[in-house]
Parts: sequence; C-alpha cells; structure tokens
Amino acid sequence: MRYTKLLFAVILSFIITSCATEHSKIVVAEFGNQKIYLGEFEKAYSKNVGGIEKAKTDSFPSYQKFMDLYINYKMKLRDGVVRGYNKDEDMQKEYIDYKINIGSTLFLERELYEPNLKQLYERRKVEFRASHIFFREDSVWTKEKIIAHAKKLIDSLNRGADFAKLARENSKDEYTASRGGDVYYFTAGRVNSPVIEDVIYSLEPNQVYQEPVYSGFGWHILKLTEKNLRRSAIKCSHILIRTEDSTGVYDTVKPYQKIKEIEEELKKGADFGDLALKYSEDPGSKNQKGDLGFFERGRMVPEFDEAAFKLKVGEVSPIVKSQYGYHLIKLTDEQKPKSYEEEKEDLREMFKRVRYKSENEKLTEKLKREFNFTLVNETIQQINQDKSDSVRITLDYKSTNFFKKYGNKPLIKLTTRTFNVDSLFSFMIKSPSYLGQFLEPKLFDRALNQYVSEILVREKALNYDKEDKEFAQLMDEYRNGMYLFKILEEEVWTKVNIDSAKTKLFWEKNKEKFTWPNRVEFKEIYVNSDSLKNVIAGLLKNGANFDTLYNRYNQRTGYENNPGFYGLVDINSNELSRKANSLKEIGQISEPFKFQDGWSIVKLIRKDSARQKTYDEAKIEAASMYQEFESKRLEEEYLTKLKNLYKPKVYYEELRKAFKN
Repeated sequence: MRYTKLLFAVILSFIITSCATEHSKIVVAEFGNQKIYLGEFEKAYSKNVGGIEKAKTDSFPSYQKFMDLYINYKMKLRDGVVRGYNKDEDMQKEYIDYKINIGSTLFLERELYEPNLKQLYERRKVEFRASHIFFREDSVWTKEKIIAHAKKLIDSLNRGADFAKLARENSKDEYTASRGGDVYYFTAGRVNSPVIEDVIYSLEPNQVYQEPVYSGFGWHILKLTEKNLRRSAIKCSHILIRTEDSTGVYDTVKPYQKIKEIEEELKKGADFGDLALKYSEDPGSKNQKGDLGFFERGRMVPEFDEAAFKLKVGEVSPIVKSQYGYHLIKLTDEQKPKSYEEEKEDLREMFKRVRYKSENEKLTEKLKREFNFTLVNETIQQINQDKSDSVRITLDYKSTNFFKKYGNKPLIKLTTRTFNVDSLFSFMIKSPSYLGQFLEPKLFDRALNQYVSEILVREKALNYDKEDKEFAQLMDEYRNGMYLFKILEEEVWTKVNIDSAKTKLFWEKNKEKFTWPNRVEFKEIYVNSDSLKNVIAGLLKNGANFDTLYNRYNQRTGYENNPGFYGLVDINSNELSRKANSLKEIGQISEPFKFQDGWSIVKLIRKDSARQKTYDEAKIEAASMYQEFESKRLEEEYLTKLKNLYKPKVYYEELRKAFKN
C-alpha cells in the first residue's frame, strides 16, 4: 500500500512538472524562423510590471499590448545579429569592458563584502570582556623564546595559575598589565587585529586560548572573561562632584559628603535633572540637566562606563568614583539595535579598516587555485639580478631599455592566458602611488600583489555570468541595449536632417500647436515680517519708487540685478502671477498679501493675451518637435521593413493562457 501511494505521488509530480513545462513551451508568437514561447513572455512581462503577482492580475488587453511591443523588440535584436553586431570589434570591446567592470564589482560585493558584513553584523550582537598577556620581540626576546615562554604560562594557567598575577608579572602592555591584563569590553569591528577577534569569538567565558597568538604588533595569551548581549548605545545623565578643585587641591572627604547629600535628595523624590542643574560640576552637561546624550560601550572612563551599562532605563546608579570625582548616573534611554540595512555603510567602513586586507588575501588565494596561477620566477629573478631598482616608473617607460629587454617577457600565467611584464607596468603607471617611483624590490612585490589580485578578479568577472543568473541577465540586457542603440543610430538618428527651411515648413503646417497662454509680466517685493510690509505699503502709497524700495527692503534672493523682474509668465503659474493678473491698470501695485512664509507686493508691468507664436518665438520648440516627428517616422519605416521581412505572427488565443498554469 505504501509503495502504491509513493508511486502515485511520483506520477502526479511528473504530470505536474510536465504540464508546467508544456505550458512554458507554448508558442505565442513567431517571426521568420524565430519563436517566442509563453514562458519567455511571462518572464519579460512580469519584470516589466514589477513582479509575477501584479502580472497575474493584469488584463488580457495589457498582455496584447505588451506582446506587440515585445515582438518588435525581438525583431530588432535579431536584425542586430544579422548585421553582425555580435562580431563587431568595437562593440565587443565595449561589452567586455562593461562585463569586467560590473562583474568585478558584483563579484566582490557577493563574495567579499556581503558575507563579511553580515558576519560582522551578527558578531556585533555580542560583546566580550577579555584579558591578555602581551609579549614584544626585541634583541633578547626572539620569536622562539616568546612562544616557548608563552606556552609554559599557558600550561601554568591550565593547572590553575592566576591569570591576573601572571599578567602583572609578564605582560609588556603597560596599560593593561597593572589591571591584571584586562582590556575591558569590546565587540567586532573594534579590534585592530582580525586574528585576535577570531580567537576571542571562538572562546567561552573563563577559557584561555591554547596557543600564543600573533597580532602583527606582538604575541598574546588570550583569555575570555565575559560574554554578553551587546547594548547598541545608551543615553545617560549624571551629576559630578569633583575631587580636585580649580586650584589643583585634591580632596575626597567633602566631595563624597556632598554627593551623599545629593543622593539622599534623590531618594526623597527630587528630580535628577534639577539636581544636576543645581549641583553638578561638569560644565559640559550641567546646563543640559546632566544629559550626556547617547554613547556606546567604551566611550567613557571604565568606572563610569561599567556602572552605566549595568543600569536599566530609569534607574540611578550607586555613587561611582572615577578620576574626575564622584558621579551619580541615571540611564534615561536606550537605542534599539539597528537593522542590517541601517548599519550596512558603517559596517563597510569597519570592514575596510580592520579585515579587508586579510579577507581579500584569502579570496585571492582561492582565485589563484581556481585559475592555476603561477609566477614566472625566471623573469622575476632576471629583473632582480639586473638591479632594476634604478628603473623609474614613468609615462615614457616604453622608450626605456628596461621595456625593450623585459616588456614582453611572461610574468604571470593563468589557465587561459599569460600576462607579461609590460601589463604590470601599465597597471603601475595608472596609479599615483607608483608613478615616479623607483622599482625597488619592496615596491615591485607590493605592486605585483595588487596587480595579481586585480587580474584574478577581472578573470573571474569574465566568467561570472555562468555562475550568477542575475549578472547573466544584466549582461544580456546590456548587450541588447547596445544593439538597439546601434540600430537607432543607423536607422534613425543619422538620417534625421534638421535645417531652418524644414523647421519653418513644419511650423507653418502645425501653427496651431505653437501658442502662448494668457501671460502677465510683473515685479515683486518680498519681506518676512508684518511690520516691514506695512512700512513698505505706506511708502508706496506716498509715492515712493517701487525699484528703490525693492533695493532697500526685498528679502527674496535671485533677482538682485533685475529688481523683482519675472518676465512674461502664465497667469496661472502661481499666486504671484494670479495676483498680478487681477490688477487692472499697467503700473498698478497690489496691497501686501500672504505668500509662502512672508508677504509679497506686486506691480503690474504688462499683460499678453493668448495667441499663436511667431516663427522666431517658436523656432527652438518647432525644431525639437520636428526632430521628434522625423525620428518616429523613420523608426516606423524601419519597423515596417522588419515586418515585411519577418512577417511576425501573434497567437492571441494561446496568449490567453498566460499566468493561468
């Protein structure tokens, strides 16, 4: 029975799949020997209208209209292939250049940035407190001695030795040694060494990493002491009573008594902000009632920071002593964690600063294996033996003996191609950091590493459309756009011939299309205050000159060299033009009226009734309209040729099945 049910399920699945396949393979149109299938139509239509759900709800006439346009589009693309665009060297170069540029960006975003930014975002949900014992190489302490000594200390720690004691006795980090190695709290993106960050994130509280870790600055024994959910940022107010007065006298007794008295007032119900305004000795926050704004972990001195981050919103801390004096701290607000998209740009900057170099090196090594990368060491040895550090990287490099001797020698080999020395120099010449420098060994190595990374990514980009459907679709669209642009250039734009005689003839045949509406010309004085508009209105009534008052009082910018002059505008352009048009006599001045955020007074200059434009007035507009008319006519002619050639057919009854499966 179970076997029968399973067989039925398999058969049903096959039938459904077959039906879906049959549906997508329905021919809905054809031209020449080319066919358009229903699946292709549905995909194109869905993309055009913004998704399949919207496409499903559209009407059949909408499908018909789109199909008529789509078959024209397909015929043009086919004509592009017939014309040999796919073999045109210039077009192919443009296509490859675009593919490399966009593909490189997309590949790095998908393979380098996106996974690391998301990892960084997830890691930053947690914060750690860690301790370390630090060793630095010198003339006595070699790498070998440090590693051996560190391993002995790790053995001692595993047998129960006190980490803080060993840190005070052994650590070369003066800042943390006195605190038993405590480096305080941190989260991802705040550690300058990716290696240390990775190690810390691999540990659990009270666990010591079992190997000394090299950070680039020195060697570390690492211990994780705490692991908590991270609070993004908190907002606090505080009251500070200093232990050192303005003369430098240090005292703890009186300040402590004072902060205790303030604490008692708080317990009796006094307002924290009022007390901060009255008593606090922090000039930066006193006048804001103690408000310090939002801050992240580690931005304040440790004693203050630790007390503040233990509070809940609304709570007040016990008295806290720091290097500045005694504090009472109130947590007033907490920032909600930001979404990945909200934090993305900040995460990108953190990644570039801390992890980009190491992660990019990993990606480069992966690509080296993929493309069977090898360096031609023989070439490099010849360059080094030839004392190439006397060679300067300049724009005239190709005229040098170095180029003649080494330019065409192979330097880098991949599966599909070989890069010569000249290609590396071309790369360096384009970079300001290399141009003008001597080719010293260190500079040569740095440039070679950068160049290798770049060419491997470019090589990946050339084939990335085979791995990434979105990129493949983007490249198809770009190629199709190139074809359409070239066709329009050849069939339309180069054939449009606009001259004054044709423009005037077009104007004469279409005069009714070139008209002016009712227009008005006026000047305006604009001011912001009621009192000032009354002063101006009074002066105008007493015969003051409008332009003189404009120069003296106007507060609208942009018309300084032409006092309040707008020129002829449509009477319905805005409230100013409507008010000006309501005036009866030329030269008449309006009463002040409310406009935007102030007051306006307008003076009527002239009115111009609706009429046909003269040729001189319509010349530019007529030329533009004629060009558009000719372009449409030529495109229609071209489409007619295609239809006569390919004889397109649309099967509308089959099209009715769209989005019905």
